[in-house]
Amino acid sequence: MENERPVKLVLPEVKNPIFIEGYPGIGLVGHIAGNFLAKELGMEMIGYVESPFLPPMSIVLEGKPNPPLRFYGKDNVIVAIADIYIPPTLVNEIAKELASYLSEMKAEKVISIGGIGIGFFKERMEVWGVGARDDLNKELEEAGAKILQYGSIMGMSGKLLWEAGKRGLNAYVLLGETFGDRPDPRAAANVIEVLKKLTPIDVSTEPLIKEAEMIEEQLRKMHEQMERARKKEMKQYESIYL
Repeated sequence: MENERPVKLVLPEVKNPIFIEGYPGIGLVGHIAGNFLAKELGMEMIGYVESPFLPPMSIVLEGKPNPPLRFYGKDNVIVAIADIYIPPTLVNEIAKELASYLSEMKAEKVISIGGIGIGFFKERMEVWGVGARDDLNKELEEAGAKILQYGSIMGMSGKLLWEAGKRGLNAYVLLGETFGDRPDPRAAANVIEVLKKLTPIDVSTEPLIKEAEMIEEQLRKMHEQMERARKKEMKQYESIYL
């Protein structure tokens, strides 16, 4: 028991995989994108993460129990999805195990997806990126991403970038700009559009855009209701003192 490792990856051999990590983070961008890709590409669950330090739980999906940290696959594409928050110490261990596995499998690309909170809205939300090497940054720029020159990348995305890069793998992080306080399918769609230029993956992001429009319409209506209530309250306040 003393020699038991804190993390075990249950994954089959997948030669030269394109690995996409979509763990939860700001705006749930990675989580939304990862689940969308797994569904749209018709992927099956091919593995999971085991650890005594994970919460004792199952995620029920379509009437069946599933582990909270799962891997979906089809052909040579693997998507990593987590449905829970992972403590930083466990992130470190999972990232190391993943990097070792991907190095052994001679991964073609290791791409982490996440969000970057900017705290405001603008006409065109950008996608930022950083690669493990200068030539990968050039590839990201050609795919339409802006290169992150300074800052920090927290969680699995940042740690996996470092661990995979140390092993000489083609590792990238893509971060979609998002307001940051709510799930953002539009940011997920923006990131996937860049991802499509880096990989052979071909999916339409139209469903994500429609979902984003629905959320934005709901927020607009909420804002209008709040504004009407505010004006009504101000009018009542003025009538008392005038």
